Amino acid sequence: MANSVVHMSTSDYPGVMVTHTSGLVRDLEVLELLGTDEAFDQGGYGVQEIAAFTRRDKGQVSRVCKTLAQAGVLSRDRVSKKYQLGHRMFAIALRTREAHLATLAQSNLLELVAQSEESAHLTVLRGGGVLTIRTELSQHTLRDGSMSGVTLPALRTASGRAILATLTNDELEAWWEEHGVYRTPPAQYPKQVEGPEIRRLRRQPGSIRSLSGLRRVVRAVRKVGYAVSVGELNPDIVDAAAPVFDSTGQAVGAIAVGAVRERLGSHFELMGEAVVTQASKLSLALGYPG
Repeated sequence: MANSVVHMSTSDYPGVMVTHTSGLVRDLEVLELLGTDEAFDQGGYGVQEIAAFTRRDKGQVSRVCKTLAQAGVLSRDRVSKKYQLGHRMFAIALRTREAHLATLAQSNLLELVAQSEESAHLTVLRGGGVLTIRTELSQHTLRDGSMSGVTLPALRTASGRAILATLTNDELEAWWEEHGVYRTPPAQYPKQVEGPEIRRLRRQPGSIRSLSGLRRVVRAVRKVGYAVSVGELNPDIVDAAAPVFDSTGQAVGAIAVGAVRERLGSHFELMGEAVVTQASKLSLALGYPG
């Protein structure tokens, strides 16, 4: 991998302030591209496609891919000549904290699905959004088809509110200063096509529109131990979520479940108790003393 510094124009990546990048960062761009759903569905990308997506020189991309393939980080199909993520990358991924968390959470999510008869989700906070890293599906749902794999504004979700409620007041204020107005992640690579439901969520503000409003919600979450989002993702759905803690007491994610508003009525506490129970079990498995 090269160690030189390359200066780039901010016009190369609209909306992204880039002053310089190292060879390692350039390599990561290739890995991130080949990690997209689109790359997987197409059996990887060839050098020319990678160069086009990353807006880099074809010869440079070819050298990077060969180096990464020699290290086992990428693999190349002998027939199509397309590059894919290699065995070494998957071995590293299996050792990440989130992969470990997602594996441990499966039994908890399945218990939640059996209890609620609704899909259950494990989410993590990503800047101003929450990302679902594992879902166990119920036999029926109103939203999995449109929401799966999409980063949603944290303030609109029960998961985001549950995790934010674990921050100190100073941390919460700092988070608001940076993420209070949700910004869509930069679209450097081809992404999953967003349906009208997701586009609506991007455009319309949720019920939390100020730091004082967020603080009020956080106080309520801390009092009962779980968060609720009523109709902010889908007007027909109520979400509840509780934070998951690791052995250091840090919130590393949230367990969430949603239910049809008409069927649930105003009995949000039943959902709240269910997610708290499973989040507590997962936290215990992670070494959190409680």
